[in-house]
Amino acid sequence: MYRKARIHLTLLFSAVTCTMLLALLAVSLLISGKSQFSLLLSNFTRQSLAAAGEALDQRILTTGWLTSKETSGSFYLFLLDQGTPVFHNSTHPESVRNMFDEIQPLFSGETYADSVPDCFFQSSEEESVYICRHGLLPSYLFYRTQFIRNNSSLQFFTILPLDELHSEIRSGILRDLLLFLLSGCILAAFCWYFTGRLLKPLLDGHESQNRFISAASHELRTPLAVILANASACEKAPKDRQSEFFRVIEREGRQMSVMLEQLLTLSRADSHSLNLQLTETDLQTLLLDVYEAFLPLAQKEHHLLQILLPEEDIPPSFCDAFRISQLCTILLQNALSYTPAGSRIILALSLHGKFAEISVQDNGPGIPDSEKTQIFGRFTRGKDQDTQKGHHGLGLAVASEISHAHSGTLTVHDAPGGGSLFMFRFPLRIS
Repeated sequence: MYRKARIHLTLLFSAVTCTMLLALLAVSLLISGKSQFSLLLSNFTRQSLAAAGEALDQRILTTGWLTSKETSGSFYLFLLDQGTPVFHNSTHPESVRNMFDEIQPLFSGETYADSVPDCFFQSSEEESVYICRHGLLPSYLFYRTQFIRNNSSLQFFTILPLDELHSEIRSGILRDLLLFLLSGCILAAFCWYFTGRLLKPLLDGHESQNRFISAASHELRTPLAVILANASACEKAPKDRQSEFFRVIEREGRQMSVMLEQLLTLSRADSHSLNLQLTETDLQTLLLDVYEAFLPLAQKEHHLLQILLPEEDIPPSFCDAFRISQLCTILLQNALSYTPAGSRIILALSLHGKFAEISVQDNGPGIPDSEKTQIFGRFTRGKDQDTQKGHHGLGLAVASEISHAHSGTLTVHDAPGGGSLFMFRFPLRIS
């Protein structure tokens, strides 16, 4: 599916971009062709007028003079003396003579034939430049004027075939098409790479979701199996022993409830619906409540739980008191679970400018550097912690999402003297 979507997006992006490039190329060729033609028309008009003026001043129009004018003007000269072609006309190529034969009916009064090209008047009736075309493109240019020499009417024509211009335009089109094809190949390769980068987060998200579902199914399977096994054993056990099975079922049910609540929190965070209930909260009071709630459990597990509060007063801050308490609970539960009996655990609050910092420090075995960047992932636990009861590798992931929701950071460091130090720093929102 991913590869198919990538191919379709590549084709779509390439087609849209190539269409735009092709349109720009067509406009560019049209403008370039018009510019070339305008320049050619201007030069032809100027040189034809100059040749006609010089011809009027010449006493004798020799073949050598006519040939020199044709060479300098890059056109062909035709003369009609009293309507009769002069010998010089017969020296031109047959294709040019055919062009002249098409022109003559325009000025001889003959009826137009289908082979007579359309001509567009360009100058004045006495000295005219015409654009003659067969079909869509201009075929050639011609200039005509008439003057009296030696009591004789002389018609003066110049003809410029546009074959060379057509050849240049065709070469330009072919060159631009080759460049367009090369650009299209490069563009397709870029689109393939770009769509791969574009779809990679979606692919990673899909794979992460699959791993998440697989891991959640695996984690839920164990407590369900324990519950079902104890329920089955409870049916066969005598009444005085059934309470033991009920306690196990209740314990596993509570663990499943905690896990499902954590999964729900992560799901809300993924869908950007982890809404915070911001209230004005006294952080010192909040930490004291958490400390008092965990003190009996710490004493039962033979841990030394301490709390450190700043000497200066911290003004009440707008935050989600429930989520902050949940984050502290997760950090303290991990500290109590993963440190040996007799360890010291410190819950501390400090102020750093416009930021508050809540930390939990223990003197347990610590976390290897190779695992520090991974422990905030979902269903991630230390290598030596897989058998811990009641922990599914979701707590720190939930704590990280709560931290992000408060625009804060949650980091882990090595504690002085050994152990781990978790620090949650977030901006104070003071009214």
